[in-house]
Amino acid sequence: MKKLITLLFILVSLQSNSQVVISQVYGGGGNAGSTYMNDYIELFNRGTAAVSLNGWSVQYNSATSTTTTWQVTNLPNFTLQPGQYFLVQEALGAGGTTPLPTPDATGTIALSATAGKVALVNNTTAFAIQCPAGLIDFVGFGTTANCFEGTGPTPAPSNTTAVLRLANGCTDNNQNATDFVAGAPLPRNTATTLNPCSGGTPALSATILSAFGPICIGTTTGPNNFTLTGTALTGTVTINALPSFTYSTSSGGTYTSTLILTPASGAINQIVYVKFSPVLVQSYNGNILISGGGATSINVAASGSGVNAAPTVTTGGASAITTTTATCAGTIPATGCSALTAYGIQYSTVSNPTGGTSVPSSNLSGINFSSNLIGLIPNTIYFYHAYATNGGGTVYGAELTFTTSITPALSATALNSFPATCIGTTSAANSFTVTGSNLTSAVTVGALSVFTYATSVGGTYFTTLTLTPVAGAINQIIFVKFSPLTVQTYSGNILISGGGASNVNVAVTGAGVNSAPTVNSGGASAITQTTVTLAGTIPSNGCSAITAYGVEYSITNNFPNGSGTAVASGNLSGSNFSSGLTGLLPSTVYYYHAYATNGGGTAYGSQQSFTTAAPVLTATAITGFGAICINTTAGPNSFTINSNALTPANVNVGPLAGYTFSTTSGGVYAASLSLIQPGSIPYSQIIYVKFMPVTAQAYNGNIPVNGGGATLAINVAVTGSGVNTTATVVTGNATVLSPNNAVTTGSITNIGCSAVTSYGIEFSGINGFANGTGKQVRSNNLTGTGFTASLNGLVQNTVYYYKAYAVNNGGTAYGAQQTFSTTHIPNGLVIYSVPLYRGGNVHFSLDGIMPGHYSVQLHNSVGQLVYQKEFIIQVNFLDQQFTLPAILGIGRYNFRVVNPEFLVEKSIMIK
Repeated sequence: MKKLITLLFILVSLQSNSQVVISQVYGGGGNAGSTYMNDYIELFNRGTAAVSLNGWSVQYNSATSTTTTWQVTNLPNFTLQPGQYFLVQEALGAGGTTPLPTPDATGTIALSATAGKVALVNNTTAFAIQCPAGLIDFVGFGTTANCFEGTGPTPAPSNTTAVLRLANGCTDNNQNATDFVAGAPLPRNTATTLNPCSGGTPALSATILSAFGPICIGTTTGPNNFTLTGTALTGTVTINALPSFTYSTSSGGTYTSTLILTPASGAINQIVYVKFSPVLVQSYNGNILISGGGATSINVAASGSGVNAAPTVTTGGASAITTTTATCAGTIPATGCSALTAYGIQYSTVSNPTGGTSVPSSNLSGINFSSNLIGLIPNTIYFYHAYATNGGGTVYGAELTFTTSITPALSATALNSFPATCIGTTSAANSFTVTGSNLTSAVTVGALSVFTYATSVGGTYFTTLTLTPVAGAINQIIFVKFSPLTVQTYSGNILISGGGASNVNVAVTGAGVNSAPTVNSGGASAITQTTVTLAGTIPSNGCSAITAYGVEYSITNNFPNGSGTAVASGNLSGSNFSSGLTGLLPSTVYYYHAYATNGGGTAYGSQQSFTTAAPVLTATAITGFGAICINTTAGPNSFTINSNALTPANVNVGPLAGYTFSTTSGGVYAASLSLIQPGSIPYSQIIYVKFMPVTAQAYNGNIPVNGGGATLAINVAVTGSGVNTTATVVTGNATVLSPNNAVTTGSITNIGCSAVTSYGIEFSGINGFANGTGKQVRSNNLTGTGFTASLNGLVQNTVYYYKAYAVNNGGTAYGAQQTFSTTHIPNGLVIYSVPLYRGGNVHFSLDGIMPGHYSVQLHNSVGQLVYQKEFIIQVNFLDQQFTLPAILGIGRYNFRVVNPEFLVEKSIMIK
């Protein structure tokens, strides 16, 4: 019950009888299939007084909205006259082709094309409810609108139709469902002719009916349509008969020769659909009379004609032209007003061949057909046109021409020879070009054993090819592959035939091989005396997998393949490999080449060579000999010769003056050695060395070592010197026996390089006296290393300096200087060694005298002077020695020392 009360409220609230009404709503503007580019709302003053639109608005909401705020377009300050239309332009769409007439107001509302709600309001405040009240007019359009005037919404419009208020806007029964119809959009603005709704005078009006144009007799076309509008009508309206035209109120309804329309509330707004069915070839132009309803009759002009049209024909191109044939095409875009009875090509050797030769066709497919022309004359211009015939007659297309071909011809370029190709494989493609002109049929590339053909390099290859000429011509690259089966030469001709031309041959050659690999000898690296690494490459495996590869070498230049020493490799990487050779001879030229083997055999690279490194000799150091006495032998000391590999040549050691050599410590020593050794293997030899200097000099030098294939000799530095050393002498102590006598000692700790020939003590009263400048006292009492020497005739109370000496072949050696002092002589005259002996030595001393001239006198027992010895002294004492004459007689004598002022004497016994 509550829902019913609400619905009644809505219906009452939406009823209005305004002068100004919504006369059209169109929401398909700019949509697919639409004519107009914009949506629009049309207003109409159906009253008898002018109305101001100032402060008014039109508002829109979606068909099913309940609370959404309405969209508003404000209206300008404009006074709308009775019978005047007002056009409100809304949103622009992406489609459509035609702009609206000049709008009187502009908004941006995008209306639905099929359903919605439009309100005319005397203010500009947007509604926010489902069904507003207090409106000037309201239209709910489309079947889903949830608000409307009356019992239902208007019929549904579309992209191509609007909802239009009946009687050009004059009908307002507050029933959206019956006050509006869906029809073609008809936007009107304030400039449109006024359409007052007078109410008292019946009136009829109609839109224009489009012309039908020429129509085949016996057929029906249409419908076209016009819209009939009537107001204040008092009865039915009749659409009267016009020959060959029929009418209906719906496009798909029943069509009759007349039509009676009944007004609703005195008004008619009806689309009238018209069909045209001519029966004669004539014009059917005339007027459709519309009368009744109390209004003045009106005429709607109708035009159309009955025709019996011939076909429409277009002449097509000529193809497959040969010397005597051609195919000419045509099209029949329209068959005309009756069925085709004939069609084809008419041709002649003269222009405009209306009397030419007709070649009927029967292969019409769609609108296309062709005719094959035969028996033509070569190299001739032909004129032709297509024709077609129906009940309306025969028509011809435009004239075209073609020229028959000259004699067919074939030619071909040369085909490069195929490289040697592995049996069981297929080569890369070579190619030749076939050229043909004026050909009359297909061309065949004939079979030739082990050769296949294709028209593209990557296409499928066949044993034969068929080439189809285009317009009698061929210009085709033929790709050829070669697939040998056996090891042999394949030579032959590829036959090119057909097309009506003379055959041509394309020579082809190739060879089937089972080739060995391609091998390159590489360089030598890491060369030592006995080893090397040799490289090789295998750029191509040949016709089968590699089963072995490596390097073969020899010391023979240009050695035959397979005769050297083969060293297999297993390190192939990409195309590269290497082989390591060992056990080689130093300083030797080796020749080598790489090899590789597959099912086709063994291939060899070019010969290369390398030379093993020369042997290198090394030696340890030898301990120096130092100083060695001449004419003696020292040693042996030793050094060791080493080499990782030598040639079989002897290794030479020496010579070096002063030195001799042996390979054993206790062996025979020689001035030089020439050592035999086998070569190749590592070499090590101890060399023992003795030193034998013959002169006192340095024997420092280098012992030369060479041979064994080594290009560089080495030197073993050795040092030694020949010496002739003196003895080593040590000066010992001195014992003073008397003022004139002392005993000194010495020792010989080393006799030096030769025997000592004399030794003793050398002394002097000069400190630091030079060797050899003193007085030597030779000794001969060497015991062990020690000896003594007595020094006599010394001066009393005197410091003496002395040193031991020894003499050998090397010279005189001296010990360090030592010193001693003699004691003081006794007082008075002292005669030592009493008794004295004739011919013997007399030693006497006398102290306390003055320097001067003194005489020693001997007086015999009778007082006779028998001997006198003179002394001149510079000191204050006499400490002298002299020899007694041997002639003196034995007996007692007086020993007297005198000078002019002095005399002292003693008695002595002379024996």
